[in-house]
Amino acid sequence: MPSLIPRQRTSARHAVPAAVPAPWSAPAPVPGAVLAEARTLTAPDGDHCALFTLVLAMRRRAEDHSGHLGEVHFSEEGDRVRIVSRWRSAEELRAFVEQAHADLLDYRAASGAFPSVERVLWWSPADTEVTAAEADRRAEHLRAHGPGPHAFTLAAPVPRPADPRVP
Repeated sequence: MPSLIPRQRTSARHAVPAAVPAPWSAPAPVPGAVLAEARTLTAPDGDHCALFTLVLAMRRRAEDHSGHLGEVHFSEEGDRVRIVSRWRSAEELRAFVEQAHADLLDYRAASGAFPSVERVLWWSPADTEVTAAEADRRAEHLRAHGPGPHAFTLAAPVPRPADPRVP
């Protein structure tokens, strides 16, 4: 799939859009557990404009992905952006990541480096809210204890639990 990043060099001199588009509204609820994902992207060279362009491309790509259930949190802190989303499954998220590879290659061509990407996943009951604070706690747990049922990665996925009321 082609990249969604415009083919032009970015620099810190380019203006950043004044507002980040609001998250799209989620489709109908999914029964059982859904996959929660907290993704943090950091620009290694401080090129905020190139990172912002990448984030917008990834958000557009997620909106068009059938496995994406919605973005529930977005924060921007200079050269760091965090997005918390919900997905139907780890397989759907993996397909999204593979499709977004073209965007990462174009980011690298524009900025000269790959962004740092930190991702933490966990299963969440479909009818409960996923918060930024929970994402922080899950990321800390993953860093401290490695992957397991409480927090994991795509490289070490945990199967969907039979009980949708997962802790």
